[in-house]
Formats: sequence, structure tokens, C-alpha cells
Amino acid sequence: MPMKDEKVATAEILLDLNCINFSPKKQFKLTSGKKSPVYCDCRRLISFPKEMKTLTNFAVKKLKSLNDIKKISNIAGGESAGIPFAALIASKLNLPMTYIRKEKKKFGKNSQIEGVIKPKDNVILVEDLMTDGGSKLKFFQALENAKCNTRALFVIFNYGIIEKNFEFKKKKISLISLTNWDSVLKVAKKKKMINEKDLIIINEFLGSIGVKN
Repeated sequence: MPMKDEKVATAEILLDLNCINFSPKKQFKLTSGKKSPVYCDCRRLISFPKEMKTLTNFAVKKLKSLNDIKKISNIAGGESAGIPFAALIASKLNLPMTYIRKEKKKFGKNSQIEGVIKPKDNVILVEDLMTDGGSKLKFFQALENAKCNTRALFVIFNYGIIEKNFEFKKKKISLISLTNWDSVLKVAKKKKMINEKDLIIINEFLGSIGVKN
């Protein structure tokens, strides 16, 4: 029996664990105030060790295919959802791990990066998901302030607004992900979690926020 595509396998995990929810009729209210027929909560994954192990193995396999993986010297988790994934990935790759706060602490050493990180470290930033990338800017800036090189951004789920490279101050940062909306919607339809009418509503919403499906 052929092995499942990792995009499909990841999509199945996210759907089976209710990390991605659909409600085209009674839509979810986002922090922006906008209504959405979909809602993603990858934080649920940390309660499922078997699936976390599977996704970590997928992640490590993908990261090992990077051209400069041997140059990577630090795995950094973004506060807060990226931290558990970063810890597991760093352990598998036998690399130091750090985590980055959204803001500097207002006491003690006023740190934004916790753990040991050195100037010129080559870093992979780990997060749970990627929408338009706005929330990642603070993490990239913190790494730049620490005189580190951000080599890649890894996420479990990429919305598809930004597909391959994230541009930060004219630098291109590779974007690596395990799955996307295309795979999730195909699996959801196959599982009969959504119908054709739902799919139209969902795709209209995703298109309105810039998702390239």
C-alpha cells in the first residue's frame, strides 16, 4: 500500500483533531472583527503526543532537505504556539533551541530571546501556522537585533497567502510548511466534513484574504 503524501497526512491529522473547523453558516469571529467560515487552532496538537511525533518526523525530513541544513545552528520557537514544535524539532536535529517573545520583558535583563543564541547563528524560526506573515515580523526583527541569520521559517500549516519565500528587509527567507488549504479542503470534502456549497463559501472567503488555492 503506497504511503500517503505528507501534505495529505498532515491535513488528516489537523482535521481529525479538530485543529481546523468549518462553519459556513454560523461563522467565527476573528480578532480583527471579521467573520470567517474557517477557524484554525493548531495549539490543540500539543495534547496528542502520537500525532506530534508524526508531524515532528515530517518536519525534520523536510528541514533536512534544505541545502544549508548543516549550517543551521539554532531552532527558535515563536511565542507561544511555536515553542513546543521548536523543542521537538531541535531535539530531533540535536541543535540548540531558543524561543522568542513577542515583546521584550519589562524586567530583569529585558530579554526578548530566551535561551542561548550567538551572533552569526543560522536560525530556523518555527511557528504553528502562517497567514499573511505580519505576526512574524517581530520575531525576524528580534533575530536581526541579535545579529543572527534567519535561514528559514517553518510552519505546520500555511494559508498560502505567501507561498515560497518571506521577504524581510529585502532578504528572502525560505518558507517551509507541511500542508495548506488545497490539501485540507480536498481531505475535508473526501471525509464529507464540507459539501460543494460550503466549499464555494470557504473559497470565496480565502480568496478575499489573498489565499492562492
